[in-house]
Amino acid sequence: MKSFSSIILLAVTLTLTCRADMGSIPFKKGVRIVEPNQDAIIAWNGKEQLLYLQTTLGASEETKILEVMPLPNKPSVEATDIAVFTRCKSLLPKVIVTDSGGASSFGGPPDDLPAAKVVERKMIGAHDIRTVELLDAERFAAWVTAEFGVAKEGLEVPAPLLEVIGEYARDGYKWFLFDLVDVKQEAAKKTPLRIRFETDKLYYPMRITRTEKGQTTVSLSILTTVLFNKEDCIGIPREDIGVPARPIEITGAKVNWIDPPLFALLGRPQEVQLRTWEISGEIDSFQKDLLIRNPASAKKEAEQAGAGQPATRPESKTEGEVKPQPEEEGRSQ
Repeated sequence: MKSFSSIILLAVTLTLTCRADMGSIPFKKGVRIVEPNQDAIIAWNGKEQLLYLQTTLGASEETKILEVMPLPNKPSVEATDIAVFTRCKSLLPKVIVTDSGGASSFGGPPDDLPAAKVVERKMIGAHDIRTVELLDAERFAAWVTAEFGVAKEGLEVPAPLLEVIGEYARDGYKWFLFDLVDVKQEAAKKTPLRIRFETDKLYYPMRITRTEKGQTTVSLSILTTVLFNKEDCIGIPREDIGVPARPIEITGAKVNWIDPPLFALLGRPQEVQLRTWEISGEIDSFQKDLLIRNPASAKKEAEQAGAGQPATRPESKTEGEVKPQPEEEGRSQ
């Protein structure tokens, strides 16, 4: 029996004025960043995650922007084919609204050691990407200011962004992607990225956006080989995730058609279920990220904790039972 769940999130579509996966800062004060489209594909096998990102960026005037993404482990970053997103979108289910309602800090090293270090710098199209390893959470904000600030890169890093970066650092996130991008006034697609990293939880960063203002809706089309319980949502609570469409079944061959690395990461499944989740709210209101634990591991831990004790309540129902369950129905939109 497999000890982990295979999960893939497909075609994340965002309606917002800033990045939901990255905090971003224009180098020129008063410049408005326009991001009419963003797509993401996330595949997770319980141990590793693939994150595909493709965005169309523009600005009220020509500028550079700095984008930041916290990650649970060291990533590898490479370019990918934009056709991956087109193939993925062609498989998404139609939106049908349902009727039911519902609603460590680190030990500080000596001061003569750096708070962080750039372990890799890579140019991918318009992206100038730096993979940064955190060494000292308490001094990390000062390091970011020194690395990207006025004296070196010419950017005035706002205090709210430094605060949320420090929050991730104190929560144990030791890896960050910093992406410097030149943005023109006319919106243009950036080279899509494929980011791979180890993680024992499905992860999509939302807290990093708290430096921005405005309303956002993140639409996540999700493909899995396993069902989630409500309790598996250990970040953003299940009640705050809308479910506008029922799942459809697609074959593993179609996942391979989207992109072979996705199919390989998921263990080459025969068939999977594709469905949609939505996260909406004020951009500066997100206090948690999307974090989904491995249901197989959670069940095993519960069995070990309850060994030799009588059951006090039945196990939570999942979406696969006869009556539609919380993962599929959720809140009406």
